[in-house]
Order: sequence, then C-alpha cells, then structure tokens
Amino acid sequence: MSKRFAVFDIDGTIFHWQFFHELFDELVEAGVIDTSVAHPVIEDRRKWRQGSLDWSVYESGLVKALNAGIVGIDKQLLEEISDRIVTVKGKVLYHYTRDLLRELQTQQYTTIVISGSQQTLVERFARTYNIDIALGLDYEFSDDKLVAIKREIYGQKDTLLKQVVLEHGLDWHDSYAIGDTSGDAAMLALVDHPIAFNPDAKLLEIAKDKGWKIVVERKSMAYTLEKNSDGLYVLS
Repeated sequence: MSKRFAVFDIDGTIFHWQFFHELFDELVEAGVIDTSVAHPVIEDRRKWRQGSLDWSVYESGLVKALNAGIVGIDKQLLEEISDRIVTVKGKVLYHYTRDLLRELQTQQYTTIVISGSQQTLVERFARTYNIDIALGLDYEFSDDKLVAIKREIYGQKDTLLKQVVLEHGLDWHDSYAIGDTSGDAAMLALVDHPIAFNPDAKLLEIAKDKGWKIVVERKSMAYTLEKNSDGLYVLS
C-alpha cells in the first residue's frame, strides 16, 4: 500500500446524489420504515425541490426518521438492499471526482472514502471503484438484528482520517482531500491538497478564506478556481 493518500467524501462529491437517501426510500418500499413516518420526509423533499424548504431541514428530518426506522432490521436484508442500491444507482458519478480518483489510483495513491452513509453502502461502493479503505456510519448487531450505532461519522471525519493515517502508516505529504459541505472542512484542512467540490455556502466561504482550490461541475464540465497572487479567484 502506497504511503501517499487521497480521501474522498462520497455523497454529493463522487456520487451524484446521497446514498443514505436512497436507503431511506428502499426501506420505505420494503416496509421497514412505516409510510406514516416516511410521508413527512417525502413531503419535505417535495418542498425542498420546489425551493420552499431549506436542504438542511429536509435532510435532518430524513436522518432522524432513518435512524429510528432502521433499528431492528435484519442484517442480511440491509446488505441485500445496499447491494441493490450500489449496483443500480452507484454508476451516476461526477466526472471530475471520478477522473481524479482514477488518476490518483494510477499514481499508486492509497485511496480512502469517509462518508456519512451506512457502512454497508460505503463498502460496496469502495469495492466497485477499487478504493482501498472505506469508513461509513456503522452499526452494532445482536442476533443479526441492528441494535445501535457503533461508529458515527458526522463531525468526526478529521479524527477518523487521523486514525486511518496512523493505523496504515500513511504519509501526510502530498495528500489530497475532497468534499462538498462544511462537514468536510476539518478533514480538508489536514491535507496538502484540499479541494472544495461544488461547495455549499459555508464550505465556499471557508475555502475562499483559506485559499483552497474550488471546483464546480455543471453538465459534465468542471471549472477549477484557484487564488492568484492578488488574492483573487480565477479560472485555472
């Protein structure tokens, strides 16, 4: 395993949507999450798409419903659903991050994904794209039934990355990190080559303040902005 590494967020960074949102929908379809619980989330999604509700409000409600509804699910069922999601939906990728991943793999970088989506999804995504290390939201099981969260990701990405680097003997020199939200900022701040990709408003401000590379992809075209000697961001 190469000492140099690159760490990627998945949802909204490599994958064009959110894997845990897909899992929510599949669990509703399978009857694991009751429709009475799902309905307010689906209604909030409609409002968000219409522009009348903030993304964070919609996502917060979905996460709350998912965390409550997933308790007690059979481990095999969760794995089967995760397989189906990654197989069917996991090919819809952003071109820039897909190509960057491939380029760094060609250069023998150790590649890492750290994602707030479930470990079952993150592991399968990593296997599909030959990513070396995968960390996602992980659960404890008892008698093959999900009982509790074992590893949280939110607010822990920087800590988890430090642990991975230490455990695998990786080198911080010439390291990369790429993410799309302010939740990725602490992780990006650790590496030599941080990239804010399609950043949300908070990450955009952080990236501009710190002089990080900013990449925006629209309709398969990626535009890279870097700070020049005058402190202004220009297309590079």
